[in-house]
This record gives sequence, C-alpha cells and structure tokens, in this order.
Amino acid sequence: MLNNKKRTDGRTVIWAGALVPFVLGMQAAYGQEADAAMPETVAPAGKSGSPALPDKIEQVIITAEKRSVNIQNAPLSVTAISGENLQKSNITALNGLNGQVPGMSIAKSSGYETVVTMRGVGSETPESAYATAPGVSLHVDGVYIANSISLDQSLFDLDRIEVLRGPQGTLFGQSSTGGTINLISKQPELNDFGGSADLSAGNYKLRQGRVALNIPIGETVAVRGSAQKNDHDGFARSTYGFGLDELHDASGKLAMMWKPNADFSAILTGQWYRANQNGAEQKNILDPEPDPRTVTQDYASTFKLAADLYHLNLVYNLPWATFKSITSYQTLDHKQHMNGARLDFATLGVYDDVAAWNTKLQNFTQEFDLQSQPGGKVDWVTGLFIMKQRSNQYVLEYSGKDLAREHIVPADNATSLPANLKYAENTTVHRTSWAPFFQTTYHVTDHLRLTGGARYNSDATKGDRGTYFNLYGPPGKINYSSGKPTGKLAIDYDLLPQSMIYANVTRGYKPGGDNANSDPLMVPRAFKPETITAYELGSKNRFLDNTLRLNFSAFLNDYRNMQYLAVDPVPYQGGIGNIPRTRIYGLEAEASWLTLANRLRMNANLTVMRGLVVGDYKTLDAAGVANAVAATPICAGYYGFPGPSRACEAAIAAQASNVKGNSTPKTPKYQGSINGSYKFLSEHGVLTSRAEYVYRGAFVYRVFNNGALDHVASYGLVNLNFDYQPNDSNVRYSVAVSNLRNKAGINSRYTDPYGIGQTSNEYIAPRQVIATIGYSF
Repeated sequence: MLNNKKRTDGRTVIWAGALVPFVLGMQAAYGQEADAAMPETVAPAGKSGSPALPDKIEQVIITAEKRSVNIQNAPLSVTAISGENLQKSNITALNGLNGQVPGMSIAKSSGYETVVTMRGVGSETPESAYATAPGVSLHVDGVYIANSISLDQSLFDLDRIEVLRGPQGTLFGQSSTGGTINLISKQPELNDFGGSADLSAGNYKLRQGRVALNIPIGETVAVRGSAQKNDHDGFARSTYGFGLDELHDASGKLAMMWKPNADFSAILTGQWYRANQNGAEQKNILDPEPDPRTVTQDYASTFKLAADLYHLNLVYNLPWATFKSITSYQTLDHKQHMNGARLDFATLGVYDDVAAWNTKLQNFTQEFDLQSQPGGKVDWVTGLFIMKQRSNQYVLEYSGKDLAREHIVPADNATSLPANLKYAENTTVHRTSWAPFFQTTYHVTDHLRLTGGARYNSDATKGDRGTYFNLYGPPGKINYSSGKPTGKLAIDYDLLPQSMIYANVTRGYKPGGDNANSDPLMVPRAFKPETITAYELGSKNRFLDNTLRLNFSAFLNDYRNMQYLAVDPVPYQGGIGNIPRTRIYGLEAEASWLTLANRLRMNANLTVMRGLVVGDYKTLDAAGVANAVAATPICAGYYGFPGPSRACEAAIAAQASNVKGNSTPKTPKYQGSINGSYKFLSEHGVLTSRAEYVYRGAFVYRVFNNGALDHVASYGLVNLNFDYQPNDSNVRYSVAVSNLRNKAGINSRYTDPYGIGQTSNEYIAPRQVIATIGYSF
C-alpha cells in the first residue's frame, strides 16, 4: 500500500498496482473478468510432448437470466468466476470477492453478518434480519437463500459464481435491488466415474481437506457426493488469553440425478453446513493495544451456525418450451454471544455482554419457470415464485458498572428483572411472498433485439415482538403487507460481429415492514418499501481474433426510501427508517488479454463510483444519543426502563443532523484489480505462476458520514499462486500466498446502534501461505 502520509487518489494506486505482475515475473491470471469463469486448461500434448496452449480466450456460457447464453452476448453487466480461480486466490468466503467484481463491496456487520453492496445498493439493516431482506440476493443452484447470516458459510464445491449487477426486478424479484449472486454447484454426471481429493496446510495451523466423488448408476442415474473440512487458529488474540477469527467448519453435499431420457432430468440435493468457533475480531477504536491483531477484551465471542438446504430441480423439455421447477426447504440455527463493549471493564469502566443473539429460520420456496426453445424470433420466459418463512430472533444483553457480572435469565413468570439486564427480545415473524413474472426478447433483425419484462411482488409479514419478557406490556404486533410492480426495458445492437452495445432501464424493489414500536418520537411505526430505478449503458467487445476482450458500462441509480437502522430518543423505540432519495452513478471496465505466444493471460477491472443523499433529511446518530445522554444532566442515571423522561428525550432529539449531501454507505470511489498468469511449459509438465493486485477504495460505513467513526480506509492486496501439473499425472501441486504484504486492511468499521454504542474495526485476513496437493481421476 502507498504511504498513508502522502495524499494519493485511487487511480494512482490502481495503475501503480498494474506493475506488480511484471515485477514478480509475469505471473497471475484469471479471477474477476467475465471470461475468467472457465478454469485455466492445457490442451493435450502434441507430437513434441509439450502441451498445446489455447490460442483464444475461451467462451463462457452462463445461466444468469435463467437461460444459457454466451456471457459476451448477454446485454447486462455480469461477471463469472470459476471454482478453480476462487481456489487460486484463496477465496473461501464471499467477502474474498472484494475488488474481484466491479462495483461490488462486501463488509461484515457486527462480526457475524455479511453485507453485500452492489453499485452502492445493499442493506443498511442487517441486525434486523427478521424484519427486512438483503439488497443483493443470493441463489444457490436457483434457490433463493432467505437470510443474510447464511452468507457467512464457506464457499463449497462450486463450478462458478455469477454476479449480476444492477436491479434484477423481473427474474429475481425482491431483495435484488442491488443485484444477484448465483452460486452454481458442480452437478452429477452420467457415464463418468471420477472424483478428486486434496489436502492443504498452512500457517495459523491451517488444515483443509476436500473430497468429491461422482458415481454413475446404470445409464440414467448418477450420484455426486462432496465434503469439506476447514480449520485454522485465530488471526487475532485477546490480552485475556482467548482467540478470535478462528475457523472450524464442515460442509457436506449429496446430489442424485435421474435422467431417463434427453428431455427430462431431476436432481435432488441435500447440503449441510456446521460451524463452531470463536467469533470475529471486533477491535474497539479506543483499544489501547496498537497491534491490530490484539484486542483488550475480557468477554469471549463465540459463533455457532447450522444451516441445511434441500432442493429438487426438475427440467422437462417440451416440443415448444422448457418447463423448470425448483422446490426448496431451508433451515438455519445461529447462536452467538459477543462483547458489546468491544473493550474490557478495566479500560471502559462498563461492561456490555451480549449473552445471546440467536436466530432460527425455516424457509420454503417454490418456483415454476416456462421458457421458450432457443432459435425463434421471440425468446420468452414466464414463471411464479412462492415463499413461506418463519424466523425467530432471541436477544439477551447485560450491562453494568460494577463487578457483579451475572447473566441471570428470568423465569417465564418472573415479576422483576435482573438489575443488569439491559435488553431482552424474543421476536417471531411469519413472512409470505409470491410473485408472477415474465420477460421476452424480440429479435427485430439479426443484429437488433428488444427486451421487456415485468414482475408483481406481493409480500406480507405477521408476528409478535416481545421485549423484556413482556413485563412492561404485551408483545408488539407485526402486521404489514405490500405489493409492487417491477420490470425491465432493454435494447441491444451488434455494431460488429464481435462488438455489441446495450442500454436498459430496470426497476427493483424491497418490501417495507412493521417496526412494532409502541411509543416512538421520531422513528415511524412502519417503514416504507425501497425502490430503485437504474439506467445502464454498456458495450461488450472482442478484438485481435478473440485474444482481447473489453467490456464497459455506465450506470445511474435513482434510489428511493433507502432503509437504514434508525435510533429514536425514546429508549428501545428505534427501528428502521427511510432516507427519501439518494443518487448513485459510476463507470465500470473489464479487460482480458491473451498474449506472448498464448502463455500470458492478463485480466483487470476498474470501478469509479459516487453516491450522494439528495434532499433534506434529519436523523439521529447512535453516537449522538450516547453523547446527549452523557452531556445532559437530566439524562443522568436514565436512558432505560423503568420510565421515560421527556426532557431527556428532547435533548437527544436535538442531536439529529441533516444528512443532505452525505456520501452513500459502502460506496468506494475507486476499486478494482489486475492480475496475470504465465505458463512455463516443459517436457515434464506445466508450471503456472500467478500474481494479483486487488484494491478496495475508501468509503464511509454509514450514511451519517461521521469522519471519526464512519471512515473506512482503502487497502491493497497482493496474492500469489504457483501451480504445477506434471504431464501424464493425476496429481497436482500448488502453493498460494494471500495478502503477501500482511496488510491489516479494514474490511468494515461498525458503530453499534444498540447497547452502549461503541465503534469497532473488523480486519481482513493476514498473510496466509497454503500448500496443497490434489489428486483427481
């Protein structure tokens, strides 16, 4: 990273980083550019015994809009990354994609929820997962994943990842206001008995094992089983002796395919994930320890997650259309406790222990699709999505200024509460959604196409929000419903056989909800749906006999009623508010180049982006609440039950500030990456060396733009990979180094809107060196 004492802009960092692959010996290769979705392969050896090299950038077939299409012919911004290239970059979780995909930023929230923001649109309400949906949806093999906590799982047995940028309001519906991430798993194959296994070891006592086996049964049935186990010690440590940022998880999957003929297939899949480890490092910005990997905390954090996914995918080819059905059932059981103060009692003079923040979820989805057969004058797809969900959130928080640090859970029939019980919640929500949709493309000529689509989204939530074991009143009732149409209009035109331009207007939507607050002063009792109207102009091009590819896009998002966590002057009457309007615009570029006798492959992407709050809007920062309580005599000894103080609440309300002109959250002005790989061929095998530079620009974490609390600094990473494949051998050897310079880059800076309102940093992983030996047959 460049010297922080010198003022530079992101463009300098990006292009300075472009020299890294050459300095390191012309190494590095795929990763983020769209055509990097296919793994690097070497053709069979010729008569000389030396393997032949591909002389063109490979074609990539994606299913981004529910039908197979060459990625260069898809009139939208989409990036695909192969499972092999995820491994080469040591990307084991979604937050490793920072800088790999244009316009996308991934940050943690409160240590346990992954927040994905695409082109400045994501989720500002992660701690209220029971009430809202994420702004960037996640799908696994076509199944909508219904809770952002599930994004904490390790990536597993993937063929590729497809990332669609911009609202996907027609084919993917609610929760896709920013975009959609599709995880495409490896599937069973008929007539192909084979498998793979690999073992990895590295620093921090890293141990990883993966195995996969494909077994054909007769001519119509195949089974694929796979498993993965990850372990490493904590990247951070408390001065009180416990570790943080550990990884101890396991994944398993079993899929069976039945394909009795060429027109029908059924794939039944079960997937399981288990994690049991110390929690994420959240280092208070007031921590006296200068080492970013050391925290002064006296209450350990733990994280447990059990997630199961079962789905049945049916495909039936009719003479005039293809029918698809996806049926899924998901369960999630998440338990954690953490240090809400992010510091020890001796330093802060108060403790804040979140003894439980547990979430349970059961989710059923059904989607039916009917698609036209390819090759006609009109391509169309229509379908229906249905979801039923039950979720529960249980919270226990204790705080005090004495050493009596008991965590006593009151009995159900208790008439009083422990003096140090700061907050308790038990909320159950039932959510129902259904949405019919269609999209059609009309081929006006061989070179001109028009696309239009629409979707109607109906959402309803009902439930009970109980606080303080209901001693201060009955549970608050949650009852909300809404319906919104969304859609898309697009045009694309082939300027040349290998160059096309496109323009589209899309509208996305995320449902509103009920805050279930009984006596608020500023925060509404119901919050509004989010909507976004996005305008995009793009171009996709292939040059030099398909050895150079350049893709560009420009976008403008008109973002209305952005949902965010709002604080109310009345204790525990906060919830979700709406910022009326923001505007986000930017430019994206992707490039891929095959050169030097087809041995060197270069890829790069760059995003320049800006987002602002438009119009006047006053809101209350959680930090303002803490300051008002501390500075106002009338608030002394108050801000909690048993009773309100209107004078104190008025003093807190006076701290509200106008956010007009503030930067939108999690919108780096500059970000991108560049990488390159070089193949060394010999009569013994192929050595592929790879280097990569990833830059994630600075941004503000919250809409308040409080410089002391919200500024998240930029960082740059260098990753290396060396892969050796002997000729005529099933064994592969590799060494990967991620974060070569061991930078303590800040992934996110989080100010807790609850508890005692502390601010903490969460860091990217330190340098990791991983050696792997793999076997396939």
